[in-house]
Amino acid sequence: MAAGARAGRRPGLPGRRHRPRRPGPVPPALAHPRREHPRRVGPVSGGGPVPAARYAFGVAHPVAPMLRVRYRQGVPVDPYGFPDWTPYARAVVELPPLPPGIGVDEARVLDVLTANLAVPDPADPQASGRTPAGWVWAHLARSRRVALVPAELHAALRHLGGVSTGDADHRRRGLPVDTATPPPLRFAQRLTPQAVARVEQRLGRTLPAGYRDFLARTNGGWPDWPAVHPRFGFVVDQPLFGVVRADWMQDLCHANAWFTDRFTADLLAVGHVQGGLLAVRVAGGDEGSVWYWDDDDPRARDDDTAADVADRLLHRCADSFGVFWHALRAVPGSLRDLAVDAVAGGRVGRVDDGRTGSALPPARRQPAA
Repeated sequence: MAAGARAGRRPGLPGRRHRPRRPGPVPPALAHPRREHPRRVGPVSGGGPVPAARYAFGVAHPVAPMLRVRYRQGVPVDPYGFPDWTPYARAVVELPPLPPGIGVDEARVLDVLTANLAVPDPADPQASGRTPAGWVWAHLARSRRVALVPAELHAALRHLGGVSTGDADHRRRGLPVDTATPPPLRFAQRLTPQAVARVEQRLGRTLPAGYRDFLARTNGGWPDWPAVHPRFGFVVDQPLFGVVRADWMQDLCHANAWFTDRFTADLLAVGHVQGGLLAVRVAGGDEGSVWYWDDDDPRARDDDTAADVADRLLHRCADSFGVFWHALRAVPGSLRDLAVDAVAGGRVGRVDDGRTGSALPPARRQPAA
């Protein structure tokens, strides 16, 4: 075939010719999206398209081969760059409107707690309000819905959602904690010094002392009850990354291979939280410090690099992992009361539009064991 004929075809679509078209009028809903949805579409905080905007009108597939096989259909993305997690949701919950004037950190914790009360984890005998292990609540954009989705899939795509587009006050930060006791630490196994040394060999660096001790003592432990940090809006209710895990995407070494779009080489992701990822600095000065990456930060842009994230979007939590853990507290009683009242008053409901969980692998559709 002549070179000129090949040039007339669209890549990846054999047999179809691409005919250049003159640009026509842009539909009003796309030309001026902010008129239709004030503050809720396009660049949420200005400065460029939202993360995942490159996939608008399409499907985003994870980079990790294991996830591409596990979630073959990819994640659908709407015209404004917001992912629709419904096909991968074990449950979707409609939440009531937020209390007027509530801060964004309080709102996120309240939403997670309310959703967990509405859809309790059957594997949680203490009824502590924790999220099932390996799952996170994703806020759906421009709505009051949250979807319970696999943590590894949710973290595979930088994106924005209902936290950025919601009505909470983003100028009001922090939580009104009312206890002074950190959570007891739970774990399933310890690591030998030889095992920790092999982890460091795989990672190619020595782990900071505080995190190294945590990993050796717990192999990725978790709090006995859902815990929060007084200065941020995440909830710690999941086992953190360990080694020799049944799911490789929960393995400390393997999981970190797929976070290079947001973490530079001097940061090590150590686990999922409701609201993003925790990381420990392992090189470049300030080693051992603990950082939080907010997965629904309105300042994020589609073209952010890992260096941009490190420069603008990370939150420093503590000098060391031990200091971080001792700063954790129980969910504030005021937020728990709001969640209990919303569920008891029938203002929270499960939603199933027929697509809920339709793309989940069969084993992941079952209730948590």
